[in-house]
Amino acid sequence: MTEITEKQLIKSLGQLKEIKPRKEWAVLLKSQILAEQKEVVIKAQSVSFMDVMSAIFAPKKLAYSFTVVFFLIVGVFGFARYTLPGDLLFPIKKIAESSQAVLTGQTGLKNDVATLNSRINDLAAVAKNGKADNIPSAINEIKANASELARNLKNNSANDPETLKEIVSSLKTLADVPGTDLSENSDVKGLYEAVAYNQIIDLEKITSTLTEDQRKVLVQAENLYNDGKYSEALEKVLLINK
Repeated sequence: MTEITEKQLIKSLGQLKEIKPRKEWAVLLKSQILAEQKEVVIKAQSVSFMDVMSAIFAPKKLAYSFTVVFFLIVGVFGFARYTLPGDLLFPIKKIAESSQAVLTGQTGLKNDVATLNSRINDLAAVAKNGKADNIPSAINEIKANASELARNLKNNSANDPETLKEIVSSLKTLADVPGTDLSENSDVKGLYEAVAYNQIIDLEKITSTLTEDQRKVLVQAENLYNDGKYSEALEKVLLINK
């Protein structure tokens, strides 16, 4: 094998510098490189622009969507306040009432009494406006609420006189709604029974403080209660509490 000396290697490298590419090849290579660079720049610019646009408008679109949905919900709940039993949006009204009760801390018997008052007012509005188609739904709502309230009264005797007075007032309002006598309805009658029982028990605890006439009325109320005439028994009790 022929050995290459250091001087020969340096001379060969020097000759490489003098080698030049053909003009056509150099022009073609330059064009390809520039084209590739231009394509990369365009792509980078496009991506960059889209990223910026998305970053600007995507949160706004999301915010607008939430705003629209929020106002729709508020509008529906606001409109539902004026609906009556039997109307399409009435269930939403009940949801709104339940939510408000939770937020205000109004639970138990007080919430049941407030709901009963609302349902009685609904029935009165239905009767006043002559909405005959809504009356069955309004009555069913009262029956369901009266049954729930009576059950709660039996399980948890109301020691708050104001709560019992509210219930009595509600029942009197219900009795005054024209064309809707529910005093003999089993659910409403059960509520009369629970309230009359609570009132009679409370009066029996303070018999010594009653006048002779009041004690006689209490005996009458007890007899009516034992005969199953709960609304009449309650009326007698109310005479004592005047």
